[in-house]
Amino acid sequence: MLSNCAATELSQNTPALLEQSSADTRLLLESTIGDLLNSQPVKLADNAFTEKSTVIIERSQPKDSRGNLLDGREIRPADTVTLLTEDGKCYLKHDQSGSIKLLDSISCKAK
Repeated sequence: MLSNCAATELSQNTPALLEQSSADTRLLLESTIGDLLNSQPVKLADNAFTEKSTVIIERSQPKDSRGNLLDGREIRPADTVTLLTEDGKCYLKHDQSGSIKLLDSISCKAK
């Protein structure tokens, strides 16, 4: 379950990995990352946050109303999201904005 309010700062956060990965965990992470990016939920690989604490999220290419890619090159940097732990709790942090969300129902361990 996702906390209603985002933590504003963690004092001694540590990069973390998931203790167990499941479809439910992945859905919660995808939704939370979408919230952090102010977008729709993203799609994550099955092994996201199991080997590395940071995941790179590429921005989708702009398309027209028929789904065709727009002409021209749009160069925007990818976003990164890091799984952190502090005091036995897990958090997701959008590295570019510094926004942090508490993940109540996910277990993680320090990397």
